[in-house]
Amino acid sequence: MPDHPFTLVESLIELTRTLRAAFEQRVEQYGLTFARARLLTTIGRHEGASQAQLAAILGIETPTLKRLLDALEDQGLAERRPIPEDGRKHAVYLTEAARIAPLLGFRAEVDATLAQGIAPEDLAVTRRTLARMARNAEGLRQA
Repeated sequence: MPDHPFTLVESLIELTRTLRAAFEQRVEQYGLTFARARLLTTIGRHEGASQAQLAAILGIETPTLKRLLDALEDQGLAERRPIPEDGRKHAVYLTEAARIAPLLGFRAEVDATLAQGIAPEDLAVTRRTLARMARNAEGLRQA
């Protein structure tokens, strides 16, 4: 088989696979799965968001989010609080136990590692390009 460079999609998949494996290895020591840790960091960035909002941010179904959130609550890492304006909805917050500095700091470590040796202006172009690709990819979901 002839040697050929990765396509853009293959390169992105390989990068994602590598990052996910590193992330899973890191969160395993806290008794978390990748999905739970991803929800935990998302809650940290959007504390007080409703379950429906978190599901939309993560691109998952609300029942899936509920199962993940149930597990985080069982571990004492997240809590639901009623939203006063609508008693049927709950806002989601991290508990003090969830403020695991090494886990939450891992994202910054990943960003720094990925950016090593890359000029700031190249990183800015990369961020814009990836954001545009993400918007373009939305068209694939609707096709």
